[in-house]
Amino acid sequence: MKIVLGKDSLFEGLQCVFNIIPQKPTLPVLSNFLLRASEGKLFISGTDMDISITTSIECTVEVKGDITVNAKRFLGVIRELPSGDITIEVKNECVTISFKNGRSSIMGMPAADFPALKESIEGTELSLSGKDFIEMVEKTGFSVSQDRTRLALTGIFWRVSTDDMVMVSTDGHRLSFFRKKLDSNIMKSSEVIIPPKALHQASQIISSGVDRARVVLGENAILFDFVTTIIFSKLIEGPYPNFRQVIPLNNSKIVFVSTEELSASLRRVSVLSNSITHQIRIDVSPGRMELSTRNEDIGGESQETIDIRYDGEPIIAGYNAAFLLEILRNIETEEVVLELEAPTTACIVKPVGQKETDEFIYLIMPLRISD
Repeated sequence: MKIVLGKDSLFEGLQCVFNIIPQKPTLPVLSNFLLRASEGKLFISGTDMDISITTSIECTVEVKGDITVNAKRFLGVIRELPSGDITIEVKNECVTISFKNGRSSIMGMPAADFPALKESIEGTELSLSGKDFIEMVEKTGFSVSQDRTRLALTGIFWRVSTDDMVMVSTDGHRLSFFRKKLDSNIMKSSEVIIPPKALHQASQIISSGVDRARVVLGENAILFDFVTTIIFSKLIEGPYPNFRQVIPLNNSKIVFVSTEELSASLRRVSVLSNSITHQIRIDVSPGRMELSTRNEDIGGESQETIDIRYDGEPIIAGYNAAFLLEILRNIETEEVVLELEAPTTACIVKPVGQKETDEFIYLIMPLRISD
């Protein structure tokens, strides 16, 4: 193999794939990039056996061929090279990188040792707006469970139908629900559970300037096609819990509060909260909300009052301040509504004045208030 290409474009392509390289691979070759040169392009691939990324870069191919090379070391070499054209040549599994004033060499491994990668799958195909996709991933991805004993909850539930798209995540203590209306040409609904890593990798590529993505939802896998980059990921086996059953529909205590004021107050009060539970107490009464915490471990306490719009019966409840702050960071409206019912039931958090095409709901379970 022998190719000539720009250092900057090569480095950008390597960075795109490097994020998927496992730190503790089950096979030595999984620590490597797969480099394949043909038809005027260099194809760079990486995989952890569950997710794979392949990106292509235009180059001058003098000799076709392929090789795998240690990803961390190869990326380190390319990072330090000066801008300009470089030549990469492979002979007897030795990869030589030549540039204006020098060269570096690193031993590779045969491409035949690298796992076979899928480039296409059968399934429901749709085209997505990059902006809409990123918004949905950002607003749901943070509440995914880390508990491997409940495997379905470690992924994001994604349902696509003829007129809308829904993403949901939950860890049992909080739930994120985002529904977006869309015009779609698909004929039937599809439901999948996707590893967050795959969605975040797709979001990063879209953030680099991709306007739209072609997505194929298969039976056991998902594929994102960004023309020059393809992401393939296995899906998480279901079923996903019936999340609609846990979303209360009749909470009668409706509280309107400034998103910024509530966020700032939560940050100040929670500084002295328990480092494990992050528990804060919320005392709601007509026109006012008192936030407080007491931490006997450090002998500290904090209390603050903010104005609200509320004229119902008083209610006191406890919540994880860190969870509430994560929710508020993802709400872009000036005002937020809290829908409450009792100290032992879930609180619903919604943006006030959200777009007509969106339905955006957060649920947070209460904590038992210490006497």
